[in-house]
Amino acid sequence: MKRSQVELTKKRSPTSSLAWNRKFSPNTSEGGTERRSFRQSSCSFVKGRGSFCVWVSFQAGAKIADAPISSAVLFRFRLVTEVNFVTGRVSFHIYILTSVTIAAFCWGSVLAGQPKPLVKVVGGYGSADGAIAPLWFAKETRLFEKRGLDVELVGMGTGSVSLRALIAKDLEIASLSGSGLVQAALQGADTVILSAAINGFIFKVFGAPEITSPAQLKGKKLGVSRYGATSDFAVRLALKKWGLNPDRDVSILQIGTSQDTVRAMQTKMLDAGVLSGTSSLVARKAGFRELGDLAELGLHYPMAPIGTTKSYLQRNEGLVKEFMLAYIEGIHDYKRNKEAALAVLKKYTRNNDREVLEDSYTSSVGKYLPLPIPTVEGIRTILAELSSTVPSAKNADPEQFVAYKIAREIEASGFVKRLDEK
Repeated sequence: MKRSQVELTKKRSPTSSLAWNRKFSPNTSEGGTERRSFRQSSCSFVKGRGSFCVWVSFQAGAKIADAPISSAVLFRFRLVTEVNFVTGRVSFHIYILTSVTIAAFCWGSVLAGQPKPLVKVVGGYGSADGAIAPLWFAKETRLFEKRGLDVELVGMGTGSVSLRALIAKDLEIASLSGSGLVQAALQGADTVILSAAINGFIFKVFGAPEITSPAQLKGKKLGVSRYGATSDFAVRLALKKWGLNPDRDVSILQIGTSQDTVRAMQTKMLDAGVLSGTSSLVARKAGFRELGDLAELGLHYPMAPIGTTKSYLQRNEGLVKEFMLAYIEGIHDYKRNKEAALAVLKKYTRNNDREVLEDSYTSSVGKYLPLPIPTVEGIRTILAELSSTVPSAKNADPEQFVAYKIAREIEASGFVKRLDEK
């Protein structure tokens, strides 16, 4: 089947192309204090192969002026409706982002001696598998707070949805697909990679019990999370190595999360699927056969990357550096505190099976890089695969897709060495 490029640009409806619909309604409280309430809304339409999303964003808040402490409260939330043509499933998600900002105040001594307020960062992640667990660990062990950051992590379901949210600026920093970040940048998006926790693939392909070799996938239906996601990218490389044409010999279907893929295999909607993290052992225990470990491809690839936009990085370089320092410390501590790590995995994967959690932990913990810098070879792997569909990939400089400056500053500071000496 032919692979079409996912549209990464937001298309606004005619009614929403007037930018923000903004309304202000001043009123006066008792004592003459002026209050201003406001609300904003927008609608956008994003489509990709096999599915489309309709996103509606709202903002509402109130500003209180002329008080000893002038303050503003802002509530942001987005309703996402996604329709998948393959599964026929309609999904509704509401992502709520709430921030309270305390602004200038008349009495400079009121908050004297108070701790500096944390800086809000809206982060996100795609699929809930073990590869991005150190990010959750840094959040749960308050390593971000230690660095002055109030990081909110929003689960987006898949890396493709995270990418769309990052481009739409609903997320400021996100863990998503390395190939997706590079492809988006090639197509004009403002995306850049900050880090990659693992160099190489961590996926496994599982199939129905009657399928005994990868060659028998010919003519079969194989599930990935989303077209353009890392699972899709990796399995296409694997199919070629196994002597199969991913566009003609196998029907690749986008299903959703790894958990969704396992369920689709159990209902025989799929013959095989690309899995990782806790889902791998779940599939094995359900009787499915492991057909291939994609780590054995031996390729460099920026796995479990964290990305942002160049514009956000330019405005907040110091903040992003603090984020990365906390994340790197999270990787270090995750590898050395198994019980705490398993508790975090249990919370975010919503799996209570100790055996499954331990399998997810042990299968990836030894692969985390102390300093999660993407290799140039890993970016070249992406560019080589994309070159058949994105002409600009052929002559692109691999280093333009990675914010190497921050990683190299952290490396030169000796921060990782000090962590190892703890």
